[in-house]
Amino acid sequence: MQFLGPHACEEALVRGELQVLRLAPAAWGRCAKLRAEARAAGVTVHQEPMEGLDRRSQGQRHQGVIGEGVELRLESMETLLGRVQARGNDALVLVLDGVTDPHNFGAILRSAAAAGADGVVFPERRSAQVNDTVVRASAGTAGRVPLVRVVNLGRALEDLKAAGAWVYGLAAGPKSSDYLREPFDRATVLVMGSEGEGLHQKIAENCDALLSIPMPGGIESLNVSAAAAVMLFRVVARRGAEKS
Repeated sequence: MQFLGPHACEEALVRGELQVLRLAPAAWGRCAKLRAEARAAGVTVHQEPMEGLDRRSQGQRHQGVIGEGVELRLESMETLLGRVQARGNDALVLVLDGVTDPHNFGAILRSAAAAGADGVVFPERRSAQVNDTVVRASAGTAGRVPLVRVVNLGRALEDLKAAGAWVYGLAAGPKSSDYLREPFDRATVLVMGSEGEGLHQKIAENCDALLSIPMPGGIESLNVSAAAAVMLFRVVARRGAEKS
């Protein structure tokens, strides 16, 4: 796994995932604290020409700092279910049904981390997987939200319901209600569909309710990462308003 930029490397170091830190000469001085903390944690630190870092990053922006480390750790479904039960009405989980673009996947993870989601569930098949591109697109925040990969997404939704969560699928159409009307005052699961097809029929049928985002500007739909951010922070806003 590759971490690009000082912030992403700092995040990886805190999570214990950083193994090698490579710095360009121009970044050596300004990253003195990062170097010291990395060495104290047993991370190998190298100085490397900027051209070498450019080759390693394949043209991606790195600010003279590249880290290498272990793959992001995935969480078990059982652990997530336990957290949902413990958090009660405050639980918030995001489920991705066929999000295959790694840049969208990464952007969604950044929003989920910012919203304090309890987990992001995604399938083994018909989905982007957690890789360097996803981590870069998340701006290094991918490891802040628990990630759960499952074989059967429908069964995962049933398990979340059994743990006390209410499952909402985002889908346009006459069967969907306006997301602005929902109080989100109980454990909430938000299910986002694929970039092109939206929710698969069986997944939509597994949802307790379908929601839509009004588009007064006449646009048919939002990018899935933008829609996920809208939904996540609507939940955060509604819950914050109730507690204030």
